[in-house]
Amino acid sequence: MIGQTISHYKIIEKLGEGGMGIVYKAHDTQLDRFVALKFLPHYLNSDPVEKERFYHEARATSALNHPNITTIYEIAEHDGQLYIALEFVEGSTLKQLVKHEIPSNKTILDIAIQACDGISTAHEKSIVHRDIKSDNIMVTPKGQVKVMDFGLAKVKGAVKLTNAGSTVGTAAYMSPEQALAVDVDNRSDIFSFGVVLYELLTAHLPFRGEHQAAITYSLIHEAPQPLARFNQSVSPEMERIVLKALEKDKTERYQHIEDMQADLRKEMKNMEYARTGYVKAVAALPVVNADKNRKVLKYAIPAVVAVIIIAAFVFNPFSVQINTQKTQASEKNSLAVMYFQNIADPEDKHHTGDMLADLLITSLSQTKDLEVVSRERLYDIQKEFKADSRIIAPDMATKVAQRAGVTTMLLGSILQHEPTLAVTARIIDVQSGKILSSVRVIGYSSKQIFALVDTLALLIRNDLRIADASPDEKKSVTTVTTNSIEAYRSYIEGVDLNGKFLNEEAYVAYKKAIELDTNFAMAYYALATARGNVSSMERSASLQKAYALSGRLPERERLIIQNTYVSDIENNPAKAAVLMEEYIQKFPHEKGAYLELGAYYGRTGELEKMGLTYLKGIQVDSLDKNLWNILGYHQAGVNNKSKALAAMERYMRLAPAEPNPYDSKGDIYFILGETDSALVWWKTALKFRTDFMSSWKIGAQYLLRDDYAHAEKYLLQYASARGEDHKLYVDAVPPQIAMRQGKMNLAIRQILELLPRHAKQNPPDLIFYDYADLISLYDEIGDFDAAEKYARMNALELQKDPAYPVAGADLLAYVFHRNGKQNLSAELMRGLRNNYDRMAPEDKANVDYTDGVLAFEKGDYDAALKHFQNATARAFPNHAPQYHMALSLLKSGQTGDAIKEFHLLTWRSQMGNMFFDLDYLPFWNYGSVFSVKAHYWLGVAYEQQGEKQKAISEYEKFLQIWKDADFKSKELEDAKIRLAKLKGVTAP
Repeated sequence: MIGQTISHYKIIEKLGEGGMGIVYKAHDTQLDRFVALKFLPHYLNSDPVEKERFYHEARATSALNHPNITTIYEIAEHDGQLYIALEFVEGSTLKQLVKHEIPSNKTILDIAIQACDGISTAHEKSIVHRDIKSDNIMVTPKGQVKVMDFGLAKVKGAVKLTNAGSTVGTAAYMSPEQALAVDVDNRSDIFSFGVVLYELLTAHLPFRGEHQAAITYSLIHEAPQPLARFNQSVSPEMERIVLKALEKDKTERYQHIEDMQADLRKEMKNMEYARTGYVKAVAALPVVNADKNRKVLKYAIPAVVAVIIIAAFVFNPFSVQINTQKTQASEKNSLAVMYFQNIADPEDKHHTGDMLADLLITSLSQTKDLEVVSRERLYDIQKEFKADSRIIAPDMATKVAQRAGVTTMLLGSILQHEPTLAVTARIIDVQSGKILSSVRVIGYSSKQIFALVDTLALLIRNDLRIADASPDEKKSVTTVTTNSIEAYRSYIEGVDLNGKFLNEEAYVAYKKAIELDTNFAMAYYALATARGNVSSMERSASLQKAYALSGRLPERERLIIQNTYVSDIENNPAKAAVLMEEYIQKFPHEKGAYLELGAYYGRTGELEKMGLTYLKGIQVDSLDKNLWNILGYHQAGVNNKSKALAAMERYMRLAPAEPNPYDSKGDIYFILGETDSALVWWKTALKFRTDFMSSWKIGAQYLLRDDYAHAEKYLLQYASARGEDHKLYVDAVPPQIAMRQGKMNLAIRQILELLPRHAKQNPPDLIFYDYADLISLYDEIGDFDAAEKYARMNALELQKDPAYPVAGADLLAYVFHRNGKQNLSAELMRGLRNNYDRMAPEDKANVDYTDGVLAFEKGDYDAALKHFQNATARAFPNHAPQYHMALSLLKSGQTGDAIKEFHLLTWRSQMGNMFFDLDYLPFWNYGSVFSVKAHYWLGVAYEQQGEKQKAISEYEKFLQIWKDADFKSKELEDAKIRLAKLKGVTAP
């Protein structure tokens, strides 16, 4: 049609084509102006409904007169073709704009505010656009916004033009109600405009798919990725605005476009204030002894470091050089933020001093040319100087800074709280003691602590003569942490408590932080990686949330979260190890990275690399108590008693007032088989905290010694300390004692009574303990139908957690086999084997072990042993014993090895450490039963070897423990016959 004249419009070029027709640029020869002509396709002209839609567009649009809406000039028909003449707009669509580059936040806000003006005008006239997308909004070269193409506009009360099931409009921009073909109102436009804003800010669509059905599923069921993942300059408030517009429930969205526009205007004002407002609150003091043209001295590190070795303690059993004089911070400018002395509140009751220091470290850590030492590192150094306070005193600051190897340190003071905060900060050259600069910041209220920190960080960067920082390095501390002061206060309390192994208190603090700010990425990560009884599903959900929010974080924190996600959600510790090696190359002084990397190597069975990684970490920081602690476990795992205990001694010196070093030392003795010594150290830990986790270990050990009074005392002591949410742990103690005593039916009744409450209240993982116990109990008494019932329920629950790809299929396959359903068992195992190569090492071990048990059930003991050896190949030599492996050894004639494994089963209780307990294998909860039956099988083994007295002793122990058994046991009956025969008497 190019070159033709339609009425008084000469067509010049084709502009575009869409579902509602073809658009041309034309010259209006009467009024000498350019217009856009939109033609309805020929075949649609004969459709009365579609023709009505076209006229509807014209009537709706012609009712609007606004500078941010394209004007309609005429509607007409030519040679059987309907067309509409519209205002021609020069410029770019938002789709074209964002393809070139993401506009600045200010430009986006300006576009959004203008577009809201246009949409608001339509809504005032009860017109819903219904096809808002980035292709339908243009920006002129002068910055004027035009909302175009009301081709799907719907006037309230007009003919319903869209039949159910007909998703008219671009799918990726539709509201959920449009996708479901239900009535829409102005809130549908708000959702679609939220999609446009998301696209402008990130260059990505929030809901994507390869076809319309996939897109529809995404926008109805899936949450969009956080904007900060794609654009770290997006403020938390801007993200809140967009996500509110994208609420799937329209009652949760903005109810009027004017409300959304009001928030956008506020954000525009906040942005303008943020650029200039801080100056009003700063009064700079004169710089003392500082040459303005002189850069701050750097602490130079030679290319080849000659480490001065001084004994870290009386002897150094490790082949690692331990430097206790001075550590190197970096070749960059380096800074230690010591403390903010709270003169107005010497006890710092509200943690204001702590928060200022932590937030300032977080803010300055974003600066690539500045190495900032962590507070944990500074506290560790202070402890070496026999000072255990959380506040680094002035007379100690220089010593600590020199030991940390930094060039400069910051000492701060809080002079007043009311009516506004008054804070001073001095930057001091560590070597000379000269004050390089001093600033005083005033005018911020206690609720503006984040803005105060942003100002301080800016001034400190300037005073340190650091090159112009990138936008990422100058992000507000609220962007990378939280905008809630109380949330941050709870978070740092949790970090402190977690570091002391006060797990329950830390959990409460993290949960409070998240309740106060549901977008606090590091609080979610802290919860996901916290010690103690956090449910597996809560860990997975928290880690996924942290990962989704990690885009806004500084590089260090972001990479740590991504590594953990790869390890725990993608179940790929080998890939995580490679990523962590790269991370350590970037941040060699991040001591926590060595702990993570060592754990990854532990999971992949690379035990030598695991130990070397911990030693490398200690070379970086010989005062890190956690590295010494985990090194001790590693050495015990590889049967190196002297080095294990030496590491624990070092740990105890670093944290003499905490309970965990003594608990860990008990664990070391336990791993090495010295249970009496283990009990001594576990009880020592309880002198520091009566409700510490040691009480559970003591109770479990007394249970295996059949000292039920003490077992109940310590187990209840631990269970009753779980807090209000975990009181049901107390009720879980009696069934464990009943199982040990052979009272299986009693234990079943007790657990069934607990089950409804556990299912309703859902304390951490208790429901899975219940299911696992019921499966083992019903299996033991021969009620395989009931065992199958709970194995199915267990599998269904575990399928909800992406961290468990096996999802209970192991026990279910076993129970199917026991219940005569071998075909179902084989089918389940084929499914697991098909996914084997994509599994984490622990899940592979699980599958291997289950294959072994099924081979054992079929009488193929050699095959069973091969599977068991595969399952435990990556574990420490000193790992927990396995009942089915012991049986297979006995059945295959390897009696001596079987006796060793059965002996371990009689005393080795779980200690809460995956690397030693192997609790990722099936049957982990059968310990109460297997530890008793081990005595029976020891009797059988000794009898085979002709050791009559030993056999008699084991049979008697077995019969004594299960003397009150309430179920029919073939082992019990056989033990009585065998014992009588050995004694030469008649069996009872």
